[in-house]
Amino acid sequence: MTPCARAVAFDLDGTLIDSTEAIVASFMHTFDVIGEPRPARQAILDTVGYITEEQFTRLTRQDPAACAAIYKAKYEDLMLSHTTLHPGVEESLELLRDADVPMGFATSKERAYSEAILDHLGILHYFASRIGPEDVEAPKPHPSAALESAARLGAPAARLFFVGDSHFDVRCAQAAGARAIAVSTGYHTWDELAALEPEALFGGVPEAVSYILEQTGKPEPAAARRA
Repeated sequence: MTPCARAVAFDLDGTLIDSTEAIVASFMHTFDVIGEPRPARQAILDTVGYITEEQFTRLTRQDPAACAAIYKAKYEDLMLSHTTLHPGVEESLELLRDADVPMGFATSKERAYSEAILDHLGILHYFASRIGPEDVEAPKPHPSAALESAARLGAPAARLFFVGDSHFDVRCAQAAGARAIAVSTGYHTWDELAALEPEALFGGVPEAVSYILEQTGKPEPAAARRA
C-alpha cells in the first residue's frame, strides 16, 4: 500500500441495509414463544447494535442464550425476504471499487447471516474483509472491529474510514484511531450522532462515499464536516 492508501469498512444494519422488519418480527416471535408480552417496537430498535444475547438481556430476564436461539431460527426464515439496501448503496460501492479503494464490513450480526444477506442483495463481492462478532476480541464499541478491518484491508488504522449509523460505530472508530464517518439512516438521530463528534456526518452512504473519495489521496484528515 502507498502512504496515501485508504480503505473503508462499513457497518451493516442501518448503514448499508435496512433489516428493521426482519429484526422486529423475529423479536416479536421470540416473545410469543417464551410467553412474555411483546416489547415496544422502539425498545427493540434501541438494542440494535448489541450482539443478540445482549439484546435479550436488555429486554427480558429469561435465559438470553435460549431466547437468542429462538430468535435466530426465525430470523433465518425472514432475513432475505425482509432486508433491503438503503438507497444508493450499490452505486456507492461501485464508485469505491472503481477508485481501487478496498472495502470491508464489520457488524455485530453473525458473519454467516451477513454474508447470506449481502450475497442475496448482490453486493457481497465488494467486500475483501468480512467481520462479525465472532471474529474480534470484543464487539463494537471496542476498537477490535476497526483494527481488524484495517489489518485485513492492508491500511493503517488512521487511514481507515469506518462508516456507521450508531455510537457503537463512531466510538469503535475513535478508539482505534480510525476515521469515524456517521450516517443518519439507522437507529440514532442526527443530533445524537453529531454529539459523538465523528469526523463527518451525512444523510446516507452516497454522501459519505463522495466525501471519502474526495479525501482519498490527501495525506491529512480534513476538518470535521457536516453535510
